[in-house]
Order: sequence, then structure tokens, then C-alpha cells
Amino acid sequence: MSTLIEPWPRPAFRPTGRPASTMFVAFAERDVLSGLDLKVGAPPSAPLAALDLRQHRYSDDPDWFDGWRSGPLRQVAAQELPDPERLDAATWCYSIRLIVDDPSDLTHLQLGWAVAGLLAEAGAFAVLDVYTHTWHPGDEVAGLDAHRPFVIQRDVGLVAETDSRPGFGHPVHTRGMIKFGRPDLISGVPPERIEQTAMILNHLARMLAEGHAFEIGQLFRVDGERTLQVAPYEGDPDVGLIGDGLLLTDV
Repeated sequence: MSTLIEPWPRPAFRPTGRPASTMFVAFAERDVLSGLDLKVGAPPSAPLAALDLRQHRYSDDPDWFDGWRSGPLRQVAAQELPDPERLDAATWCYSIRLIVDDPSDLTHLQLGWAVAGLLAEAGAFAVLDVYTHTWHPGDEVAGLDAHRPFVIQRDVGLVAETDSRPGFGHPVHTRGMIKFGRPDLISGVPPERIEQTAMILNHLARMLAEGHAFEIGQLFRVDGERTLQVAPYEGDPDVGLIGDGLLLTDV
């Protein structure tokens, strides 16, 4: 059996000229990078030249350091990490960033996770997926199988805003499509359609991750009862997307 790690493909890849970016921040209580052999568990074709791995000590830039573990991100950490107080006491962290031009596969994403896994194996206890605003315990990241298939739910967040916006409804949106060089998706719906809309956006996000590109005015017939049309998203309502977005409206 071959140990070669296969690239995550984009079978419907359509060139758009858009860059894709992924970023993680791994937290530790001590230096876990020194002496670490970065023979990463990623496909041979992964873009190593695009890897920007940096070490950060709290004493060097406390404000930058604390920016990743305070405010809303700290609130999410309290829900997703088994010991969030450990995060408060960390004095080392490591940023992992890759930016690639219009990738025809997802090896950059595999490489980002692989480096995060190496840091976790060496002692990093918490990993923040910056573009989805999700936290992962270090042992979970260290235990990821390099040969696993791509799963959209791990790399794209789905958010349903609890507050309805006048004239728009409850915003339901993706978070993290910048990883694929694609815009995030947002829709405004009544409360009874939140769950269904989240499932639809998950399916459409998978299509974008696989390389599809949506056009303004494009129609999607979903569940045999709804037709959604792609429209420009001008940032209203503001839901804090990273990058640009597309609005899906019922027609």
C-alpha cells in the first residue's frame, strides 16, 4: 500500500485569477518549533515555497498576541476548547499562512493542516483556524489522518445570526471561502428557513471548493421548492466576512 498522500482535487476547477489563502495560529506554553523537523504530511506537490511559518513570543508583541485570544474569539474558545484558561496563559504561538494564486487543487490547505499537526504533536495545545473562527484542541489536530478525504464542514464555517435584520431576515452565511479563492455566501431568511438554508449553503460551498465559480444572476433550484438567485453582496448587513461575498436571494 502506497504511503503517498494524494492531493485534494478540485474536479470542477474553473480559473478565476483569484488568490486562495489559509491561516492558522497554534498556541503553546513553551517553544515547540526549535528542532522540529518540518517534513510535513502533505502531498509532494504541496506549495512549500508559499508557506509562511512564524514564531511569536508574548513578550515581543503582547497586543498582537492577545488579539487572537480575546473578544469574540475568546468567547468561541470557551465553547470549543476543553481548557480555555490554558489559552490565556500561553506565552508562545505560531502563525501558519499560505497564499497561492488560483489553485487547481487544495494542497495548500493540506499543507497548512499538516504543519499545524506537527506543531500540535510537538506540544501546541490549541489551534485557531483564522478564517473560519474555529478552535481545535491540539490533540485533535495532531491526530488528523494525512490520507483523509476533504470534508467541507471542517474547512468552512456556517453561521446563522440570531438577530433578524429589518428588510433582510436572519443572515445565514459561510465563513472561510477565501481558502478556495471564492467569495463567501450569504442569504437572509425567516427563522423557519434557517436550518434548510444552512444545508443549501453547505452544498453550494462544496461546489465552490471543488472549483465551480458562480455568476451574478445564476439560478439554483433547490429542494424542489426554492429557487435562489446569485446577486452582488455589498456588505449590508455587515456580518464580518473575510473577503467578499455573494448574496443568494429567493425568487
